[in-house]
Amino acid sequence: MPRLKMPAERLHTSKRNWRVEKIVLDHQLRVFVTVAEKKNFSRAAEVLNLTQPAISQHIHALEEHYRARLFDRSNKKVELTQAGAILYSYAKKILNLHQEAERAVTDLIELVTGKIAVGASMTIGEYVLPRLLGAFAQKYPDVELAMTTGNTAMVFEQTLEGSIDIGLVEGPVEHAHLQVEPFLTDEMVLIVSPGHPLAGKSQATGEDLESCTFILREEGSGTRVAAENALRQLEVTPARIIVMGSTQAIKQAVEAGLGISFLSKLTIRKELALGTIKPVRLKDINITREFKIIRNRTRFQSRACDEFARFITSEEVIAALQARA
Repeated sequence: MPRLKMPAERLHTSKRNWRVEKIVLDHQLRVFVTVAEKKNFSRAAEVLNLTQPAISQHIHALEEHYRARLFDRSNKKVELTQAGAILYSYAKKILNLHQEAERAVTDLIELVTGKIAVGASMTIGEYVLPRLLGAFAQKYPDVELAMTTGNTAMVFEQTLEGSIDIGLVEGPVEHAHLQVEPFLTDEMVLIVSPGHPLAGKSQATGEDLESCTFILREEGSGTRVAAENALRQLEVTPARIIVMGSTQAIKQAVEAGLGISFLSKLTIRKELALGTIKPVRLKDINITREFKIIRNRTRFQSRACDEFARFITSEEVIAALQARA
């Protein structure tokens, strides 16, 4: 039997239609993922610079395409249905792969361009990265940098799931999928207010700290882990713990005399110079930790990401950071 041939014009039209449908579907998946993460059509519209009716139209088209309801809508909040949750897990992978493909092709054409999503734990993001990002941007002006901050646990999760390219953390991390590279040794300092009884001592022992109130970061913070390790070494069980979500809040609380804390030396230079906070030496103990670069070894890494990692770990940059510590 002779094979039926599709007319050339019809074949080209079919291919064009398939490409258009694929582009539209990619856009619809991006809209779907944004709505799922924002749990609100209006907020998704703001993020994507679309109207709310356009968002609703894209979601409706997806629900028609998959013949399933993807969201439960109630009380101005949307939640994924079971079908929606399944689609979300695949949609994230599809969009990430699409982004990786674009980077890979771009890298064949241009050396160091594109976007890098950097996630940093709070100490690094607030006190280390700002100057480094400026220096990197001068060296590589065609690279677009986007930085987010959170605690070590958050940056760890974002690196694993692929929502950031490079993580910079101060707490312990370990995972088979992660490449972990230390880049800077950080010194932790016990700090008190100028009026605190410990401020006048040449050095303190664990016994001196037993009755003190400690102001610590939240669980998941690398600074919290370092402080807890120090307390274990000193064999101290704090009489009271106050939890605060930022380094700045802790410094202000210590200045006000609410308690004492362990913070990175990098974060207290200004306060030490002004005399609003006093450092206290500890007898027979130095508290240090490693700042680390983490990357997901299972994901594509662009040349821009490689150059950023090399820049952060370069002898010149590390020497500059150590000089400021």
